[in-house]
Amino acid sequence: MYYVILDSEKFPLSILHEDQYFEYYNPLKKDHRVEFRGSMNQCYTFVAKQNRLSLMN
Repeated sequence: MYYVILDSEKFPLSILHEDQYFEYYNPLKKDHRVEFRGSMNQCYTFVAKQNRLSLMN
C-alpha cells in the first residue's frame, strides 16, 4: 500500500510506501495529512489529477 501525504501547504504531495510512511510519520500526530491511499498507480493518478486541478485555479 502507498500513501499520498500532504506535509505542509508549501510542499508538493509526497508518495510513500507503507514502510516509509510509518518510519517517517506518527499516524497519531496531526503534523501531516493522508490525502489518499492505494496502489502506486492509483497514487500517481491521484497526484496528477490534483496537479491538473491546481493549474486550472
